[in-house]
Amino acid sequence: MIFIGGISMGQKMLDFIQTMICKNCGRYAGISVFMTYTYFSFFFIPLFKWDKKYYAVTSCCKTVYAIPEELGKAIERGESVTLTEEDLSPTGESMERDNKCPSCGFPLHDNYTYCPGCGRKL
Repeated sequence: MIFIGGISMGQKMLDFIQTMICKNCGRYAGISVFMTYTYFSFFFIPLFKWDKKYYAVTSCCKTVYAIPEELGKAIERGESVTLTEEDLSPTGESMERDNKCPSCGFPLHDNYTYCPGCGRKL
């Protein structure tokens, strides 16, 4: 008899959007929340989830912030939650694929200190 099972990582966008000022670039942004988790699947059916972590990502510069577990669980349950600046802990990650200026979108190299397009300090 053959069993097909395994352990994998998953990600799920949660039903949450809030507008606030981005701590990274200073612009108004929509903040959405997603959850990452590890799961065990058996015959391609996920059975157990563990190691849940909750993150918020901004729409402006795609900066990823970790949020407290209790707030993430409340959002996952569909409760009314308002995130504050204190709830957002920068992870140093970005979901944006290419390096662009958060103010004007000019393509940047890693060694730039100022944006050549708008002159903003990076």
